[in-house]
Amino acid sequence: MISMQQRFAQELFSPERHAQVLDGMARELGQRIEFRVMEAPAFCPVSLRDAIAKAACELVKQCVTPEYRTQSAKALQQEYTVQGESDHPLFAVVDFAVSQMNGQLVPQLVELQGFPSLFAYQMVLSDWMHRVYSLDSSLSPLFRDMHRDDYLHLFHDVVLAGHSADNVALLEFDPYAQKTLPDFLATRNFIGVEPTDIRTVRREGRSLFHERHGVSVPLQRIYNRAIVDELEEQRVQLPFHWNDSLDVEWAGHPNWYFRMSKYSLPYLHHASVPRTVFLSDLTHIPTDLDRYVLKPLYAFAGKGVNVSPTAADIEVVPEAERGVWVLMEKIDYAECLYTPEGMNKLEIRCMIIWPDNEAEPIPTINLVRSGRGAMMGARYNTVAWSGATIAFFGE
Repeated sequence: MISMQQRFAQELFSPERHAQVLDGMARELGQRIEFRVMEAPAFCPVSLRDAIAKAACELVKQCVTPEYRTQSAKALQQEYTVQGESDHPLFAVVDFAVSQMNGQLVPQLVELQGFPSLFAYQMVLSDWMHRVYSLDSSLSPLFRDMHRDDYLHLFHDVVLAGHSADNVALLEFDPYAQKTLPDFLATRNFIGVEPTDIRTVRREGRSLFHERHGVSVPLQRIYNRAIVDELEEQRVQLPFHWNDSLDVEWAGHPNWYFRMSKYSLPYLHHASVPRTVFLSDLTHIPTDLDRYVLKPLYAFAGKGVNVSPTAADIEVVPEAERGVWVLMEKIDYAECLYTPEGMNKLEIRCMIIWPDNEAEPIPTINLVRSGRGAMMGARYNTVAWSGATIAFFGE
């Protein structure tokens, strides 16, 4: 891993080539990337790839058992509970820190979400890294021995499910102002599904409509990217209620956002999962708080995470809100990724697609966040040789 990483940094990389990657993606998408793209991919061994994929699938499957479904019913709020919940999430993402045990790189769970991620953008990044740096074709961003086109076929099929692209929407609040816009544009380019602002949807009885090519057309299937937290924060008035009876399909049922989140951490039993407890179940505050992280259940991109909590930080959380906060044992990140600025820590996201007709979840593409600080989210890694990137797996 390190030798290939060093070779890339010392022999292949140049600021001009990195600019070619960014410029190429901007031309393809028609939009500059607003978050920081790291100067290098992460080159990872197949053994780490397989360990991550295995752990991710095992954890997702723990979240769909009848026992967990009963436990996680408490995570569903009536006003946000959508009818017709699927038996399992169509999309899930599982974030792992890369740690080291007995000299081996191993995955340790950071968090997981029953919600889509940058399934399209990451393939654009992979394509341009390969193109500009002439990387060996055996280096793949996919967790399975799957061809690029097979992956995009799978993504197309699960989002559209046989519907015309005009009758399917990537639904988001103010999509053209989101930092994830590059993924929305890549989704449009790859599978023909365009963004729709959730505020512009129109309801007639049980039917929803949105605009395509200047005409109002039925909205039959929703690839949901709208996050309830942001809608509440922005005080968005929706043209429908989440718990309405609607004639619409969901490409990624919204209930899984609540069921499969940091909420699930205390219920998971796996070698990759650090000890986690709800504040509401905390019988006493640990004396070694330097070994713990305090996290809100429903927040993206590291918002609200306290990596150095004090007893006062815990005590100040109101009793009524203690059920939506967890105290999680800190993960020992390995400084395992070579850069000219020093050794980086690494988080690898395994992005899962679980079609309705499949018995097992399918680990697909990855997303990497890397840096030298305490937090790995894009908002924290803003210096040279840090940020968001992709892993290429190979021997």
